[in-house]
Amino acid sequence: MYQEVIAAISTAPGEGGIAIVRLSGDGSIEVVKKCFRRRKGRFSPRPWRVYLGDIVDSDGRRIDECLLTFFRSPNSYTGEDVVELGIHGGAFVAVRVLERLLECGAVLAAPGEFTKRAFLQGRLDLSQAEAVIDVIRANSDVALQNANLHLRGALTAEIREAERALLRVLALIEAQIDFPDMDTPKVTLSEAGAELEAAHAVLSKLLASARRGRVVKEGYRVVIVGRPNVGKSSLFNYLAGQERAIVTDIAGTTRDILEVSLNINGLLVNLLDTAGLRGDGDFIENLGMARTEQAMLEADLLLVLLDGSTNLTTEDEALLAKTSTTRRLLVVTKVDLPLQVTLPPAENAILVSTVTGGGMVELRETLAREAGRTIGGEHNLLLTNIRHTESVRRSREATRAAVEAARAGWELELVAIDVRQALDYLGEVGGRTVSQSLTDEIFAQFCIGK
Repeated sequence: MYQEVIAAISTAPGEGGIAIVRLSGDGSIEVVKKCFRRRKGRFSPRPWRVYLGDIVDSDGRRIDECLLTFFRSPNSYTGEDVVELGIHGGAFVAVRVLERLLECGAVLAAPGEFTKRAFLQGRLDLSQAEAVIDVIRANSDVALQNANLHLRGALTAEIREAERALLRVLALIEAQIDFPDMDTPKVTLSEAGAELEAAHAVLSKLLASARRGRVVKEGYRVVIVGRPNVGKSSLFNYLAGQERAIVTDIAGTTRDILEVSLNINGLLVNLLDTAGLRGDGDFIENLGMARTEQAMLEADLLLVLLDGSTNLTTEDEALLAKTSTTRRLLVVTKVDLPLQVTLPPAENAILVSTVTGGGMVELRETLAREAGRTIGGEHNLLLTNIRHTESVRRSREATRAAVEAARAGWELELVAIDVRQALDYLGEVGGRTVSQSLTDEIFAQFCIGK
């Protein structure tokens, strides 16, 4: 149990309608009593009530009026006694109230200390605590939904399913090893292998979601490619809704990669404009084309642009051949001009014009559909945290090693070594087997006041 009462401003800096100053720890209400003056009646706070009053300085002068809410342990965010003060949303007044609380005996909270206390009190496991960051940083509807699944413990439930299968095997093996002569259930290698396969299946399902989770968290990566002057930068600017890229009739104007993030139908799409691909160019333009090639390798989807006002060039044909086995979408540009291009057989394309806006609604809907197809159902749990992914991957490897050991007829003691290792890796996800230094590092990513 903590002895210190911590305090911090929990709202963003700057001016706003209100600011929240939060305290946590046994004795929080005693600290507040030293500087809170209720407007009417004696102040004898009851949990989950809101009280109107003033925060006053050491001379009894009002600093600001205040709405005080008291949350009794263990039914609070941190699992400790918590007091929240709702005051006017000025930067100076919030700091002044915080300073007064520190004068009355509170100490300034470290970054993430409120959530860390919730973790240490057992209110949240480590994966749920990390989901708090993901909720705060969510940049799309899908990212927010997935973060809330993690916060509600959906990942914890999946991990526990795998842990239960592993623990059943380990318990039977250890009983058989420690008490060979007692009348305990005997586990066969075949039975152990079946339980381990069940755990392996759960972990494999989770890992399969990691790529989709990366798309949810970082965005669906769409790279615009094509020969010079095909309309890449014009399309990029149109979709971005602003003049981000320079557009001229001079080939090779775009030398570097430009990127903009779009929210399309609740999905984050990262759109990249690249240097035009052609056979010759100066030194700087060639560097730009090399970056284009790298961006193409990292893309989730290529928008391959063709100029609708001309016939296909050798550069167009080379690009079509090069991208034939990649995930791509053909886009024919400049369709406000007489259409001249002939598309390859059995190829569909979206026809667009940045002059008239034709085809742009269809293009945006197609991008959202392609991103949604990659992510899958909106209610599916996805691994978005690299730490979680790595721990699950290592656990699956240890589980696979245990399965192979059981199939090969190895001694149960050797199978148990791999099972324990698999359990330890899973324990890292929820924080059961992580080091103090890693825990401190994770919570240091939080803002002060959360």
